[in-house]
Amino acid sequence: MGRRIALIGSLLIALVGIPRPSEAGLLELIWELSGPRMLGAGYSCMYSLRTGERDQCRAGTGFIQGTSYSEKGRLFLVLGGSIFASTGKDSDTQSYDWGEIWMVALEPGVAFRSYENSAIQVHHGVGISYDVLFGGDIRRFDKFAFTVTPVDFAYKRVAVGIKYRLYPNGFTDDEFKPGPRVSMNRPFESVLSFTFNVILKH
Repeated sequence: MGRRIALIGSLLIALVGIPRPSEAGLLELIWELSGPRMLGAGYSCMYSLRTGERDQCRAGTGFIQGTSYSEKGRLFLVLGGSIFASTGKDSDTQSYDWGEIWMVALEPGVAFRSYENSAIQVHHGVGISYDVLFGGDIRRFDKFAFTVTPVDFAYKRVAVGIKYRLYPNGFTDDEFKPGPRVSMNRPFESVLSFTFNVILKH
């Protein structure tokens, strides 16, 4: 338990403890998963692929609201990480408590800014997610996913988005129960999540 608390604390300090040019509080809700529904938050920054300069940061798993106006159609490298906890919503076959299951996700990707004016930004993105799940009595395990963000829309200080995580090796019930995990090729799984940001400017 002490190691889990140390891991979570270290990640939160790394994600939010360093001054950045702009920040935003973000919540992400993983809506459907073969396991617990999960709620999380994190931090990410965007870097211009043309200049290599940092364009913007936000406390969350996405990207939005730069510090200055820029050209339409720019490409960005996005580096981010998040931490999630189970919400207590039960699946069809198993019950879960708040905070019983935890997930840490590292999510690099590429974003395309399709529209921008003084109040609005629209982004689309693709990337990967490396996830580590732990908690309760389960054995720690990891997963790999491709991520697709069809749209991420910001208006002034509020941003909302949709994200899909595509797991080639999806989730099964045995992974969220005590005891050894079953060694098997699990079916592909697509997981939908929703993001919400409150954007803060320095």
